[in-house]
Amino acid sequence: MRKLLILASLLWVNGTFAQDYCKQIKKEVTDNNTSFNYESPYKDDNPPAVRAMRSYSTGETEFDNFNLIFFIPCDFSDLLVKTAEGEMEKEETKIVIVFDDNSKITDDTIAISHDRRESGYAARMVYFPVTPQNIKNLTTKKIAKFHLAAAEATVTAEMATAIQQYIICLKDVKK
Repeated sequence: MRKLLILASLLWVNGTFAQDYCKQIKKEVTDNNTSFNYESPYKDDNPPAVRAMRSYSTGETEFDNFNLIFFIPCDFSDLLVKTAEGEMEKEETKIVIVFDDNSKITDDTIAISHDRRESGYAARMVYFPVTPQNIKNLTTKKIAKFHLAAAEATVTAEMATAIQQYIICLKDVKK
């Protein structure tokens, strides 16, 4: 009997740590069922370093936007450059995604957006397209860190697993 109780408790503990990442994704559908928006969980006041989103429409204007959103908080002054006319916001490009096996995806041309937050800080952001060319890496490897211009962020093991699973879930969204 004691062995049975120990086995049952171990199975219960394993079951409590298993997560269904697909159920965590927020889904919004328009009233006419032609536009769909899926997003991994996040809080506006504390966005994660990486999140996944996919929006598509089957209506008159068809589109399919599947992106990872990379986010690095910073001071607004980090986004400024001094010029002869005074200070102005930098124009920054380049993302480097480093995986746990040290392989990389690099895009030197992608523009980095700057977001000045209400809380007084700012952030660098990139909407990185998930494409047929990069989806294999994004679903079979875990993101360890990334660079937006000169700024770097490390991705925790838990977040790397979650992002990988969110991409797998969103890849299989049926239209």
